[in-house]
Amino acid sequence: MNRPKIPKSDYSQIAKYYDEVRPKAAPALVSMLIQYGEIHDVSAVLDVGCGTGRFTLSIRNVENLFCALDPSIDMLKQAKAKDTSSTVHWIRGDGQNLPFKDSFFNCVYMTAVIHHIENKNLALKEAHRVLGTDGSFVIMTFSHSGLKKHILRDFPGVIEIDLKRVPSVPSLKKTMKMTGFRNVRYHIVQIEEGFVSTDEYLKRVRNKYVSTLSLLSEDEFRRGLRVFEKKARKKYGARIRKIDRFVFLVGKK
Repeated sequence: MNRPKIPKSDYSQIAKYYDEVRPKAAPALVSMLIQYGEIHDVSAVLDVGCGTGRFTLSIRNVENLFCALDPSIDMLKQAKAKDTSSTVHWIRGDGQNLPFKDSFFNCVYMTAVIHHIENKNLALKEAHRVLGTDGSFVIMTFSHSGLKKHILRDFPGVIEIDLKRVPSVPSLKKTMKMTGFRNVRYHIVQIEEGFVSTDEYLKRVRNKYVSTLSLLSEDEFRRGLRVFEKKARKKYGARIRKIDRFVFLVGKK
């Protein structure tokens, strides 16, 4: 029996409002990427699925050779416009077919990207191929248990989509080992952002600040939004304690 196909996010549309609804990369997450990726001043670094450059522009420095790749030309245009020092090589491309020679980078990383990639095995093989010996590979993603604790669990249909498209941490760890990565491990990270007003958070939800919301039909989104707004105001009152949960999977070549 064929499994239903998981819909894809249309980032040519999402790019129009992405930077308005997504805050800058959290400093704690940037520090962890630098630490786990062992990124130094002279490192050659590749950001796969860079989007509008939230993490790229927070990590790069003038000494790095920094390449940032994304399939969406609209996202890349926004990223390039923010790169006032022109120190990043912005490249349109596919994580399943990286346009780089073998053993070129010291670090390859993906932030909240792996669930968007259709052939995850191929993407990991490509990351392994372009890494040099002792190079570091980092995937920042979400655990299924973390998804079930997210505020949007009360938005009808969201968790069902995410549990289908986000690979589990054990499966990713297994695939990384099979690909040839060594010393594969993962770190669970919880970022507390303090409190945000319920009105402000609902505004972000209405603007579809996470890509999953854009995968719902407009009718599903409107119906779900009414349910979610009612639940959120009843459960949280005037403000919501914002907690983000991430998993960093790390491997060495």
